[in-house]
Amino acid sequence: MFKARLFTFCVGLVMSLAALAETTGATPRQAGQIVSSADVLQWMLALLLVLAVFGAVVWLLRKSGGLALINNRQLAVVAGLSLGMREKLVLVKVGEKQLLLGVTAGRIDKLLELEGEQRLFQNQAGQVETGLFAKKLMQVMQGKGDA
Repeated sequence: MFKARLFTFCVGLVMSLAALAETTGATPRQAGQIVSSADVLQWMLALLLVLAVFGAVVWLLRKSGGLALINNRQLAVVAGLSLGMREKLVLVKVGEKQLLLGVTAGRIDKLLELEGEQRLFQNQAGQVETGLFAKKLMQVMQGKGDA
């Protein structure tokens, strides 16, 4: 929704600038007058300016994560562990659940779903504890699971 509003704003801005340039433009030309090299240069510079503004907006959107206005933290990456060049374990919080995902170059697999007391990195006050993830992960990998 925000992207649609941003796009509409940008289109309106460009259209109003084009109308302003048209009304304050140079003297009217006669029909059949040849386009000069100065006109072509002006068009190319205007095109480069528009592309630069577009690139800057895309870069800003990418860097800011899409300009999310509401940050309710219902979906968040809690922790990650690199297992190799292209493999990693990622612990993702989805609402009140946590998912342990195996991520490779061509695939993402759900390895474990944790709810309630099984959730990692949570103590009684909801604060982050250090070292608990590694401990729980080793227990799960050794088959103890419920400990």
